[in-house]
Amino acid sequence: MPCKRDSYDTKRIETDANSALLILGVASTQKNLKGKPDMVNQDELKEWIESNCPLFWSLLNIKAQRTVPKGLVEYICTGTLSEIEAGRSNLATIEKCLTDLNNLCDWKTVGDNYRRDLSGVDSVNQLAELFCEIALCSSLGKLSGKLQLHPPAGKGKFSDCIFNLHGFDIYAEAKRYADPWPHIEKPGDVSNEKAPYSRSIAKRPSHEKPHDSARPRSMDLRSKLRDVHRQFPERRLNILFVFHRSLGDTRRYLTQALFGDSNFFKNAGEFVLESDGLFYLEEWRNISAFCLARVNSDSDVIFPFAWKNPRALLEMPKPILDTLCLNA
Repeated sequence: MPCKRDSYDTKRIETDANSALLILGVASTQKNLKGKPDMVNQDELKEWIESNCPLFWSLLNIKAQRTVPKGLVEYICTGTLSEIEAGRSNLATIEKCLTDLNNLCDWKTVGDNYRRDLSGVDSVNQLAELFCEIALCSSLGKLSGKLQLHPPAGKGKFSDCIFNLHGFDIYAEAKRYADPWPHIEKPGDVSNEKAPYSRSIAKRPSHEKPHDSARPRSMDLRSKLRDVHRQFPERRLNILFVFHRSLGDTRRYLTQALFGDSNFFKNAGEFVLESDGLFYLEEWRNISAFCLARVNSDSDVIFPFAWKNPRALLEMPKPILDTLCLNA
């Protein structure tokens, strides 16, 4: 069930739509790097990363230190000046998270788990997803005082981490989804500035679908999240953490995805699990709880809302969710 509050405190948890991490607002000294990735001065970029984020730099392999990966170049060197500042600020945030992981796990373990992925990032989205995972593991580790990265989940899969709260070992998985609305109106459409500023709240019969509205966000989320249960081991306490930024009401979108479209206007205690909700799925009974995740001004991940799975094979103890949501 959603916990703590009914609306977001946007001053504390407003996040950047591109990275799902908070824009901290560092001073910009890189205006000459604005442009296309192939126009970026690699020597200047490498010097900046090594000077400002030495742990992150040491995590990259030799090939990535010789030629900075495309996704990292785009993340911190291209776009508008404010986007460049945001990217570099977020990289500084991850530097702090890597310091925390080093203290929790030792540097060899951190390197073994992240060097290959970070050294080969090919897109901004891929890098942002890794950043969200690292930030989540760092915050859960600090909360727990104990952390294991990428524990096996069976069938060749791995969760992002195991942490411990109130004597329980809990498997965690981070996902990140940026809501493109209102700039994409229907699946298959390309991003544009002229897309309709409307979106359907719930799925409708084909003959009732408005031609100028985006499909419900809950449908997108259900499609993206349907198979995520495979990242968790069976019959364990498992929590799915999702970073999701939207111009719409994220809490209601997620409630719909989990419980069914009819729950959009319902509040905590009123939800009715319908057959179109993810929690209704038999395979999702392996997921004990679901949390919305965001990064605050202290570079910590907070959880404004959490939902317990009413059909979970293992019920998530209430003190665990209360602790996670305590500082949201």
